Amino acid sequence: MSAKKLTWLGSLLALPLLYALFYGMHVSAQGHAVEQWLPRWDRLLLLFTIVLLERLYTYSYAVSQRYVLSRDIIANIVNLWITAAVVGAIVVPLLVFFPEHFLSRKFVFASPGQLGPFWFQVVTILLVVSLFRYWMHRMQHTIPFLWELHSYHHRVTDLTATNGEVSNPIDFALRNVIIFLILGVVGFDPIALLLTVPFTNITANFSHCAADIKGGLLNYVFVTPEVHRWHHTRDVPEGRGYSVNYGVEFIFWDLLFGTYYLPQENGQAVMPERIGHPDGLPDEKNYLKILLAPLGLYRPLPWFKRPELAQH
Repeated sequence: MSAKKLTWLGSLLALPLLYALFYGMHVSAQGHAVEQWLPRWDRLLLLFTIVLLERLYTYSYAVSQRYVLSRDIIANIVNLWITAAVVGAIVVPLLVFFPEHFLSRKFVFASPGQLGPFWFQVVTILLVVSLFRYWMHRMQHTIPFLWELHSYHHRVTDLTATNGEVSNPIDFALRNVIIFLILGVVGFDPIALLLTVPFTNITANFSHCAADIKGGLLNYVFVTPEVHRWHHTRDVPEGRGYSVNYGVEFIFWDLLFGTYYLPQENGQAVMPERIGHPDGLPDEKNYLKILLAPLGLYRPLPWFKRPELAQH
């Protein structure tokens, strides 16, 4: 087999093999010491793996993101290690205590055993999470305040391993944290949640891979890089409203609700030439502005000016 064919085969097999590898790795590591001394170690390893793929399979429309690398690093630290903890500390007490003390009823509906067999809970969590995230993501494109928060994520000029988490923490929490907290409080089996959460995150993280890897049939099941690039296209396809392909981990909700878009030419997926904000706004490298500007709290410090000496 020629080197060209081997390269093509590798680009086609990369996604399914890496999906399976990282999911199996996460499941087998549950309860091990590595989880204690390096939380989210699997997300870091996944990030480095995607960076390696980006070097092996260069994308023809790639745009350098080095000038915003410091912003990307800050965004990853905040949204991977801080946002979920802060939101959980605020939201979970509200979900548990507010209904009980002010409405005289509990928000928790059942114990894990009352919500059905374990396999049923896993399937239910996957469907509920993916459906919630689809509609939340869609609203983040149509409701002005939510778009103000979310729009910074769409100002990136290419999809890369490092900018998948570039997002205002409120925007990130609405799409990626709230639903898991709700399901935990409702009473789903914690083990079922531990098995399903990484599965949804793995596919979502790979959607920002800048490598020229092919989705193939996976383009009709998961949010692959080929599918997600059209969501981030600077030129929204005509007649498609605000955007296309709103799914976060699964794409079948887009197929069901008519928002799927992936043009084909000679049996191959056609990719958009330009990634970026639909109104042409430049990428924002100042993380503090991403954090505060949507809330009206960003006030850049004025340049220090030496007062003029009084004239005599």
